[in-house]
Amino acid sequence: MKRQTGRRGIWKRLGVVVASAGLVFGLAGCGGQAAPGAAEEHEGSGTLEGEGQTLVVFMPATSNVYMAESLKAIEAEAAELGFEVSSFENNFDQTEQDQQVQEWLATGQEAAAYLFWPAAAEAATNSIRLLSQDAPVIQFNQGVQEDAQEFVTAYAGVSDPGIGEQAGLSALAKLEELEAEGAEFSGPDGKPNIIEFRFPTGYVAGDDRHEAFVEATDGAFNELLVEPLTTTDAQAGYEAASQVIPRFKAEGIDFIFAQNNNSAAGVVQALEQNGLTPGEDVIVVAGDYSGDKAPLRDGKIDSAVIQSPVIEGMLAVRVAAQFLAVGEVVDETVTLETEEAKPELEMMAPAAVTYIMNPPITAETYDDFLIWDMTVDELVQ
Repeated sequence: MKRQTGRRGIWKRLGVVVASAGLVFGLAGCGGQAAPGAAEEHEGSGTLEGEGQTLVVFMPATSNVYMAESLKAIEAEAAELGFEVSSFENNFDQTEQDQQVQEWLATGQEAAAYLFWPAAAEAATNSIRLLSQDAPVIQFNQGVQEDAQEFVTAYAGVSDPGIGEQAGLSALAKLEELEAEGAEFSGPDGKPNIIEFRFPTGYVAGDDRHEAFVEATDGAFNELLVEPLTTTDAQAGYEAASQVIPRFKAEGIDFIFAQNNNSAAGVVQALEQNGLTPGEDVIVVAGDYSGDKAPLRDGKIDSAVIQSPVIEGMLAVRVAAQFLAVGEVVDETVTLETEEAKPELEMMAPAAVTYIMNPPITAETYDDFLIWDMTVDELVQ
């Protein structure tokens, strides 16, 4: 199937792409993705080399460490392939990003492709449409909204359902380990009680992670509460857990799922202040591995999931390079394999949707962990 690129006004629309397995996810602050849509005709260059062409990046501010690492990876991968990079940052403000898009287009400068991280995906469709009339749009991190699908060439980045699923599988693995040791739990019929601390209400990434976790665990836990946080940081995790834990302590808390490691670190602090030992009295399972790494390394957080901004940034560039070389995408959704060595970039059409890998990480696997020739500390700052 052909896909969009080139200069203004020369593309021919060919059809609509839908993600494989019928999974279409809406906005996700960290990547619950919908599949890209209508394709456009483009004659591939036949080379993966950028030959000095410019990749233009629109994304939120790199004052955030995740965004900073992602942009650094974009610039490094682009340089390796011979592309130049021009980037525009916004303060998590879609209006500001829209203005940046219009100002860039008004310059008349040429872009080989746009790497686009919407400030607010549900409000970014007009900017995506305008960019798509000039060059192919590779969207990353935030999901492609349904009304923007026809303007996006491909999606490359994180998957919140993937993170929730892996967290659920890690929780199940720990449960099976404890059951084999003869552990007893506090819930009805001997089930372990669990509390979930999820992303703020309205943050769709939290919905995706919750639903995937519940599906993966398939009724193995007795859910006491799903508590939304005010933000996704450690302080918010601590504040919420400080209120919730005393309410359920007498009933028995066996497991806690915090949707990211950052908030899980705050939950650990609250458990300790309430006289509970994380890793012994209560098993804490985290989503993406971000923020304070010490609680996991110390065994207070049992497991987390690697969501690397470095891999995400590299992937966005690699997908753009493949499309520019071949001129089409494959109508499918794929997840990258977890490989220790960085794979060679192949002359092939990229998938319409490519997710980064989401492997689990524990204290026991930390020191031996390697993906694309990078350690945990290189993958996640």
